[in-house]
Amino acid sequence: MRLKDFVPILILLLVFPAYQAAGAETGDEGAGEPQTNAKPEVIPPDQFKPDQLPIADLHVAQPDDRLLSPWLNKDNGITVTPIYYGELFTNAHGGIATNGSTQYEGLLDLSLDFDFEKMNLAIPGRAALLFQNTHGRGLDQFVGATQLISSIDSYDNITQISELWWQLDFFDEALTFRIGRQDISTEFITMETAGDFINSAFGLSPSAGLPSFPAPSPAIILMTDLSDSVTFKAGMWDAYRSNERGIFSQNGSILYIAEFEYRYTTARNQLPGILSFGVTYETPGEVPAGAIPRSFGYYLQIEQMLYREADSTDDNPQGLSIFAQHYPTETNGYSPFPEIPQDGLAGFAYTGLLRGRDEDVVGAGIGWVELNQGGTDEELMVEVFYKAQINDNLSIQPDLQYINTPSGLYPNALAAGIRFQLDL
Repeated sequence: MRLKDFVPILILLLVFPAYQAAGAETGDEGAGEPQTNAKPEVIPPDQFKPDQLPIADLHVAQPDDRLLSPWLNKDNGITVTPIYYGELFTNAHGGIATNGSTQYEGLLDLSLDFDFEKMNLAIPGRAALLFQNTHGRGLDQFVGATQLISSIDSYDNITQISELWWQLDFFDEALTFRIGRQDISTEFITMETAGDFINSAFGLSPSAGLPSFPAPSPAIILMTDLSDSVTFKAGMWDAYRSNERGIFSQNGSILYIAEFEYRYTTARNQLPGILSFGVTYETPGEVPAGAIPRSFGYYLQIEQMLYREADSTDDNPQGLSIFAQHYPTETNGYSPFPEIPQDGLAGFAYTGLLRGRDEDVVGAGIGWVELNQGGTDEELMVEVFYKAQINDNLSIQPDLQYINTPSGLYPNALAAGIRFQLDL
């Protein structure tokens, strides 16, 4: 049977049960009574009052406007979320080179979530899979920055399953256990307010040497809510994963991480904020380039809304928020990889600044890293952007970044570009 023949049948299967449900009587009304041919009561137009309709009629569920959403129904236990990121950037000044530096790079994220209970399977919990493909070329070879210009820059292009994990919830979801291949920045060392910035430093740059994009690794994590406002998370990762085709690396290094997250509201104006504190410890190991030394680090993060617009809601918050992060590390011995003894981030994001553009975001931020590669031994980056939400599926984001002494070695650089995000 061809697809075009199958689609009408599928539509009938979906519509017919709804038609039956619409025609069914509710409760016990009319039970045991013969049906009559009485005409339904007609309400004159001048007496029709929408506010007297049942609540269920006034709040009809809105359809999912994503392009591929009709193909699958998350109520059946499978949720598919495809997102495509594309961007065009150029190194306008400084860095390593400007000639030929206008480059396109793209990332396809295809995530699948499986709820085994809704799928009526004899398997507890849920599972998730993330497939990723990058193509094109970033500006790494033209700018030379340690804080990569783009968060979708994977150095070499990848086509891989980046995440594949199984999650179990215990004690009425008071304790969550997750095992499998995971990106550490999904649950740790992340700030919601900085999520719209393009530079990799506002997420977790590959240069940080942690198991995140583009090379997550196997891990075990535990998460629990100690109270309504305090969450504790702990995890153990296969560190410095070098065998891309295998399940585990052979370097023997393990990364331990723990984080406390405190969510609060200010006494005045009830503005939300998040304060996070975490520690990391990495055991020694061996890679072809040399020995991995023992290292210890800690990080502090804060996010705070300073101003909330009058029409702001929990689903669509509008207003001004700031964020900051500091992450120093101490390494016991020489590392074969470039070290970042400490880094810092700070910035702001304003959602709904312009009238009639409630979902647009404007932001500016600064990132600083201390290095040990010679030169100035530091790098400073400034980013400004405006993200315009065109419709439910598409956003366009012009972006400008200035990098002072990329990697501490190269002339000051200015990169400009534009990103689009398409929620399929």
